[in-house]
Amino acid sequence: MTIAICKLCSQEKQLLNKSHIIPDFMYQDLYDEKHKMYVFNPIKKAQEKGHVKRPSSGEYEGGILCADCDNVLLGEFETYASKAIYGGALPAKECPTSENCINQHGVKFTKCENIDYAKFKLFLLSILWRASISSRPLFNDIDLGEHEEPIRKMILDRNPGEVSDYPIIFMTYLNDKSMFKDLVAHPQRRESKSGHTIFVFIIGGMFYQFYMNNPKLKYPDYVLTETIKPTNNLNIFHIPIGEGMDVILKYYGIHKPSH
Repeated sequence: MTIAICKLCSQEKQLLNKSHIIPDFMYQDLYDEKHKMYVFNPIKKAQEKGHVKRPSSGEYEGGILCADCDNVLLGEFETYASKAIYGGALPAKECPTSENCINQHGVKFTKCENIDYAKFKLFLLSILWRASISSRPLFNDIDLGEHEEPIRKMILDRNPGEVSDYPIIFMTYLNDKSMFKDLVAHPQRRESKSGHTIFVFIIGGMFYQFYMNNPKLKYPDYVLTETIKPTNNLNIFHIPIGEGMDVILKYYGIHKPSH
């Protein structure tokens, strides 16, 4: 272990040799039989050359976090998220519920309730923040700039902020059985139609779109109504069947070759 300043608590401590940027449990559908991870290369996929393999058990880095921050603070959020997403020994009153719905515009979505606002939001923001401080090539596009410090403080103080503080929009193509789940894509920085900077992560069939605060811009109404809220609920939009790959490639500015 190295003695240095922990990136999260800002204290001089022994730092771990291995801290996952994206928690290992989120990769559970992304490994082959030898626990090697399949990594998505959008250009090769557009050329219909499939996946590429990475000899790794996920993205991790040493010398950034102390054991207290990694194992205790972030570990608390990760333990909750793992049980909430994949099922686990949560008390009955804390178990999330979900229901598939269709809104007035014909858009299909999953309504999730009884999601712990603070733990789940801070869990997701911690992934974004860790990606920003990481030097791993996979996260080259994730640079929070002026937002890195306020998000660090939110995580350290266990303060999820208001619903308008770094809201997250969720989408999935897991409703499309023709799509593969074994995918983790290079996270992207994009600009939304509203002018907001957004960071997009695609992991195991889920899209996580993080909106950056900008006091000069107004969030679209759907961002604040569909994101996770202090009422402990969120909505996950379903990408229409057959459009999942098009949506993925769109984030990379890639058009599938015409035949």
